[in-house]
Amino acid sequence: MSDENKLAENKLIILYLLKKIDMPLSNNDIYQFVMERNIMDFISVQQYLSDLTDSVFIQAFEENGSTKYALTPSGEKAVALFEDNIAPWLKTAANEYISNNRRRIHNENDITAAYSLEENGEYIVKCGVSSPSGGLMINISVSVPEKEQAKLISNNWKANTSPIISSIFSALTKNYSGN
Repeated sequence: MSDENKLAENKLIILYLLKKIDMPLSNNDIYQFVMERNIMDFISVQQYLSDLTDSVFIQAFEENGSTKYALTPSGEKAVALFEDNIAPWLKTAANEYISNNRRRIHNENDITAAYSLEENGEYIVKCGVSSPSGGLMINISVSVPEKEQAKLISNNWKANTSPIISSIFSALTKNYSGN
């Protein structure tokens, strides 16, 4: 296979992966897929992601401190037109990766926690959980004075979402006498 064809196939497999999983993928998810299968090296992955973003086949955005990538309509068209140029073993590898990692990636996309510095010098921490249907289940914003507190809240939310939500719902649905 010529270098030019290999380059095109490598870009196509990234597009194919994003199309088949049908949700944004982090830099780490894409890197994990290609490195576990020795498809390409780290520098090539970064270059291809940059090229695909510049060509508007994928969109890059920041979420929860990591870069995520989503397929654009132009990227969908490219996959539809050139999917047959991807080697069958690469498609199989992508499909297996998706099958083995979809739940984990979906959960990572559903639980969000991020903080930012506000003009007043305090940090706002935004924590959320989306429902499986894509709707918002819970969204909480908390203002704290220090970055360390913001980090702690964000990390605790990501690591302990279920018990935290359970405690919140329990407190909100408790019948307080005298009120």
